[in-house]
Amino acid sequence: MNKIELLAPAGNLEKAKIAILYGADAVYIGGKQFSLRSRASNFSIDEIAELVKFANAHNSHVHVTVNMLPHESDLDGIEDYLKTLDLIGVHAIIVASPSIMMLAKKLGCKFEVHVSTQHSSTNSSAVRFWEEKGMDRVVLARECQMEDIRSICEENILPIEVFIHGGMCISFSGRCVLSNHMTLRDANRGGCAQSCRWKYHLMDGETELSDPTNLFSMSSKDLQAVDYIEDFIHMGVASLKIEGRMKSAYYLATVVSSYRMLIDYIYEHGHADEKIIERVKKEIAKAENRPTGPGFYNGLPGY
Repeated sequence: MNKIELLAPAGNLEKAKIAILYGADAVYIGGKQFSLRSRASNFSIDEIAELVKFANAHNSHVHVTVNMLPHESDLDGIEDYLKTLDLIGVHAIIVASPSIMMLAKKLGCKFEVHVSTQHSSTNSSAVRFWEEKGMDRVVLARECQMEDIRSICEENILPIEVFIHGGMCISFSGRCVLSNHMTLRDANRGGCAQSCRWKYHLMDGETELSDPTNLFSMSSKDLQAVDYIEDFIHMGVASLKIEGRMKSAYYLATVVSSYRMLIDYIYEHGHADEKIIERVKKEIAKAENRPTGPGFYNGLPGY
């Protein structure tokens, strides 16, 4: 059984190195072009090259997000960009646009092409479709439940990546136009204003229905999947993904090291006992600033 990958986010070079030093098997980053999370510092070509060298020295990988949903003008320069990433030696790109996926394969790039969670892949038929297109890994939709993931892994079609920690989109894997409507910032081209997290007054005409001291927000709890890591390992999931390219270095060090401790414990002892589970949850709580829950892993979320 191949050891499961712990994949961490990083918004700049310092955070990426910290994530690797604290136990990430791979980091995913965004370049200055073609990436969501445009408000993250993101990486120049020289910084990506430096990070690849650092990662190689620490037996880690670098995945680059090329995951915007481009309009016609957004594709200018994409071929040269992919060739440059390939020359640098990144391990994989994470892609939302089928045109960019197929271009990377047409160019003969050596890096893997991973299908972004934005495609909302929730079943084995979808994974098989991406296999037929020559893709190398599928990042499942965050709306998948445990039985969905187990069934997909049993088919053994392509390596599967699942989210284990961080923010959850209230829409289907980023297919939200609140930000576009309210701020003219396109969520699928890197400009999400996270309008779901704003505080709202609920009004019926001129009458306010909400409590002014406890305003309404549409955002969901963050994901925390400590209780499910052992299941993911035994299912044969390839990669466990932490969300949060905008998060601090302290957050990354705390969350990555906590999951690293749990994963290593499970491989050493064959299972996770209650003591290690509680220890890891306690450590992770030190970095949390929002309520957390199991997402869809227990079924449809409640309150």
